[in-house]
Amino acid sequence: MNHRIFGALFILPLLFLVSGCTTQTIRPISQQVVIEDEENRSTIIDVKLEKYIELAKDFPKEARYQEKLAKLYWEKTDHKNALKALARAKKLDSDNPRYNYLEAQILEGLGSYSAAEKAYLAVIEGTENGREYSGPLMQLGNLYMQMERSDKALICFKDALEADPTFSEPHYWIGRVQLMHKNRKAAIQSFERYLRVGGQQRYKEVLQTLQALQPDLRIHDIR
Repeated sequence: MNHRIFGALFILPLLFLVSGCTTQTIRPISQQVVIEDEENRSTIIDVKLEKYIELAKDFPKEARYQEKLAKLYWEKTDHKNALKALARAKKLDSDNPRYNYLEAQILEGLGSYSAAEKAYLAVIEGTENGREYSGPLMQLGNLYMQMERSDKALICFKDALEADPTFSEPHYWIGRVQLMHKNRKAAIQSFERYLRVGGQQRYKEVLQTLQALQPDLRIHDIR
């Protein structure tokens, strides 16, 4: 950017503030959009909560309403009420396998990592061919990363990739673990595979990492 233009853009807001023309906090447009999105989402969740609280009162023997309440409380990061609603759902429908998965996510949010680990393992091992589903394996792998147990995390990410070879996310996390273990070549291979299978969410981060690991890298060399 031209230095004069940059200087003008920097000075103009200061002139407004000094002259007293405005006392409003000026946020970047992107930041304002994020704030508004979060506020709108919070309002929507609150409206849904009111609805399902009433439904749960009117139909106390319907486990699905308690389950929905648990999910909504979890989205609000109200983990204690989420666990209470989930406990009520379990009493009404004790054999529902979905509850273990939701319980694991709630416990992880509470920071009860050991309990969350047990719940994720119950999901993976408690159903037939449980390791054929990448979602719980990725969740457990990310939990192990938080617990600083990268060896176990790596196993989960590899299992998730085996369950779904088209899923880009395991490649990213395998690359992260390989970097932590100082396996530079293996990390590069995983990050390149992330791009090759069409990973988009972390595209910029992965590309920058690859360029740092390989200064002479050209993007079309990967494609």
